[in-house]
Amino acid sequence: MSTETPPPFIGRMLALFEPAHIMTWAMSHYIRVCAEAVFKNGQLFAPITQTGRLRDEAFGRFWIEFTSPRQMSSDPNNKEIPEPVGSSALIPPILRTASGIVLDIGPGTGTQMPLLTSPAITALYGAEPCKSLHPTIREKALAENISPKYHIMPTGVAADELIPALRATGTGVVDAYDTDPRAGIFDTILCVRVLCSVPEMERTVGELYGMLRPGGRLLVTEHVVNPWRRAKGSIVGRVVQGIYQVLGWSWFVGDCCLDRDTEAVLRAVADVDGGWEKVELERNFEWSAMPYLSGVLVKKGV
Repeated sequence: MSTETPPPFIGRMLALFEPAHIMTWAMSHYIRVCAEAVFKNGQLFAPITQTGRLRDEAFGRFWIEFTSPRQMSSDPNNKEIPEPVGSSALIPPILRTASGIVLDIGPGTGTQMPLLTSPAITALYGAEPCKSLHPTIREKALAENISPKYHIMPTGVAADELIPALRATGTGVVDAYDTDPRAGIFDTILCVRVLCSVPEMERTVGELYGMLRPGGRLLVTEHVVNPWRRAKGSIVGRVVQGIYQVLGWSWFVGDCCLDRDTEAVLRAVADVDGGWEKVELERNFEWSAMPYLSGVLVKKGV
């Protein structure tokens, strides 16, 4: 269900331009990285022959900047950080419930790490394919005093990549899973603004479900396709999502997709076991071009 009240008409219209601001921001980093490759490093054909590397570097720079906390004052001596607002306010109450062995999908710059310091968490595995972000993640883990139990893996979350990377950590975290896949691996899996960009989402989510231990929890905060057929959805928001996709949103913003029906995929993935034991999901900002789905899904026990 949705729990928030839509803003006035003008506010809703202005919110439709939020993705434009984000895309322009990301685009500026890509242009800058390409310019550096050509004019500073003398790699004249890099934008053509090394597109993947340049996109990765540009997105890494953008994401570091985009996710850096904003100070409340322009005074450099004022270090006070404002309370999260908008979609960011959905994250803390959910992530603070993480426990046991945790998979942190796409930790990015480690923005959520302050929420993952609970003693109830015994180990953290961060799957981050963007290697340019790894130094920032390490620094954040050190700053939050969780470095000994935080393992960074340069991989996506597809099982054929993730499981070998988990074995390579030498922690034995997959030993039980290797003996019996029904045992699962993780007590908690975190999906915060990442399912929008994973390749083959249905398959990936299915594999993540398989890696959840019985009784394990999937914690979700994801932007999704506008539910325009629902009473609180917006056909304008849905059309605008399509326009941004055509204009190159996914290219500049790390393969992110604005139009994924993530809720349907999450609910359906547990059908092999007769459904989830518990589903507690809320929809927010359904009037916008970036509606959000947040909550917890609990896998059935043995």
